[in-house]
Amino acid sequence: MPQRATRGLNIGVTGHRLNRISQRQLERLTPQLRPLLAQIAKAARAAAPTLLSGLAEGADRHVAQLALETGYVLHAVLPFVRDTYEHDFTDTASRVQFAELLARADRITELSGRPGVSAQAYRRAGHALLDEADMLLAVWDGQPAQGVGGTAEIVNEACRRCIPVIHVSTQPQTTPVLIWQRQGRVARGRSAYEMAPSRPCGPAQVASVIAHVTRAG
Repeated sequence: MPQRATRGLNIGVTGHRLNRISQRQLERLTPQLRPLLAQIAKAARAAAPTLLSGLAEGADRHVAQLALETGYVLHAVLPFVRDTYEHDFTDTASRVQFAELLARADRITELSGRPGVSAQAYRRAGHALLDEADMLLAVWDGQPAQGVGGTAEIVNEACRRCIPVIHVSTQPQTTPVLIWQRQGRVARGRSAYEMAPSRPCGPAQVASVIAHVTRAG
């Protein structure tokens, strides 16, 4: 298990890959994501925040790029060793993009996932990311999990652990929402994110959450 990073606040990201979201959709979300990352960095005050990302194609990489542009440190949490992981990408351009982001990472954690059981490897990477995250940023359509290790499952696990989740919906005409169950247990038969309170998430909510997790840490 990776040791907890010590450079400022740790923000995990989870989100759809390109089979569930297009690059055009991601670009349309940039006007929400960029100021949100800036608000988090401003509220963190001390050292530069760290973004924890699996660098999968799609939301992981888009947010990682925006975070680096905003002054974040990048910690790549990979489900496989990098040479194996590259075989999961669609083309040469994707592999080049991955290498460029990896070269800018301050820290890299390579887990020992096996290609034949990739869903479990993605789940393990998501849980390893949550082990270090103070907050989770989820680029998610809000739909239930369609398999093991996907965005909805990682959101649910974050809520189960009482980690604050900022949900940036891929649905049109929506704004970020804070999903946060501060304490307590999930009722049997209910998902953790269904049970967790949610509210609109603006700069005041971001500052409040970061103040809370900083004190708790």
